[in-house]
Amino acid sequence: MRSEIYTTPLAFRSVPAHHMPYPELVEPLPNPEPYSIIDTVGKPWLPTNGMTNLKDRKLLVPLVEGARSVALHELGHVKWSPKRVPRVDFDLRYLMAVEDARVNLGLLWTELPVFLTASEIEQVAELARADLADRDLLAFVLRAIAAQGTNAEEAVLRELAGQTRTVRDLAYRHVRRVRIALLRARRLRRSPVASFRVSRRLAAELAREIEPELELIGFPRRLSFPLQLAGAGCCLGHGHAGPHALGRGEGKGSDEGTPDIPAGELSIVEAALPHPTPLPRGPSRGRARATNEGSLARYLHRWPLDRAIFRRRSHARGGTVLIDTSGSMCLDVAGIDAILRASSGAALVAIYSGTDAAGQLRIVARDGRRADARDLAPFGRGNIVDEPALAWLAHQGTPRLWISDGSVTGVGDNCSPALARRCKEIVKRAGIHRVKTVAEAAAFLARGARHAGVA
Repeated sequence: MRSEIYTTPLAFRSVPAHHMPYPELVEPLPNPEPYSIIDTVGKPWLPTNGMTNLKDRKLLVPLVEGARSVALHELGHVKWSPKRVPRVDFDLRYLMAVEDARVNLGLLWTELPVFLTASEIEQVAELARADLADRDLLAFVLRAIAAQGTNAEEAVLRELAGQTRTVRDLAYRHVRRVRIALLRARRLRRSPVASFRVSRRLAAELAREIEPELELIGFPRRLSFPLQLAGAGCCLGHGHAGPHALGRGEGKGSDEGTPDIPAGELSIVEAALPHPTPLPRGPSRGRARATNEGSLARYLHRWPLDRAIFRRRSHARGGTVLIDTSGSMCLDVAGIDAILRASSGAALVAIYSGTDAAGQLRIVARDGRRADARDLAPFGRGNIVDEPALAWLAHQGTPRLWISDGSVTGVGDNCSPALARRCKEIVKRAGIHRVKTVAEAAAFLARGARHAGVA
């Protein structure tokens, strides 16, 4: 029976798809492979809520109203940052901070400034205060450099008011030098941004000069935020994705001292399936093939070749497709139709997502019929119920496909190593194949279980 939650028109809901950025529109060269957009809302294990991986074509941004500044910054990386992070003989986090400043100043010049909300500015200021409280002056300087070109720069530098004159002079001097060099290089180049070579040179100079100065004034070289952020993340550390104080939260993969997170409560519903999918060979019949056994000859011309003169219908390919719609993966009608066509109409398709401590698994297609477009809206923005949803998939027909980025969460959209292990065991035990897109799932079903591109 169809749940009452589906009666709300799609136009009045705020779903992640409404806030999706389109990096393909700004990248300098065309590429046939689309970007994977991953929602960072409710994922506190991430070091920051905005990250860009140009090599693997992944964009991690919060898909919620009010997070435009994060998306703008990451789109700036898509347009101006190099595809590959160069090898350098200094800590890459210096280059990260200068590159963030280069992108922010470029966006400011193009009249698309990164303007943070009051709550975001306060969060950035809090992180800056924590840097100084931990005597991590290096992290503070890099955060201040990364804030250039945004309206959070003043709030960060304001935290120096209670420091000694020596500390203030050191921080102001390095931040101002980076800004002047980037602006001057931009003017000489007659471009919105300075060349990336300038960022690399400034980062090398900063790494060479600031550490001896820190030792001289009695500050340790610490850099609290994690190295794996290098080349991908935003050093500013602001936004909607949770407690993203750089390096001050528990890591996703750390077992020690990490409590187990239980899975949310799952409810299973089936939406009304009023729409048949147009299938060229009927909704439950497979592809015809020639065989040398049968009762009625159909292909007499094959007798001299292989004597396969009879026709036999193969079984419908079937299968079950479970789609995580908590973040970047938003199913549409065309996606369901592609899956049903690839499976001869026999696939069972379900979507799931959750909020807080509960989630819903919604069956949206079976036996060649699919749900209406308004029933494809996610139940919530979080995962929450990955474990019970995978347990449900483990008892459905094969092949079993899971469309997801692989991240799993429980109550509160939080993750724990124990929860991740349990989900991994279900996937392995049930022979579940994880794919990233609907197109990959359709290709898998069309080719059958011999598909090799399994995650």
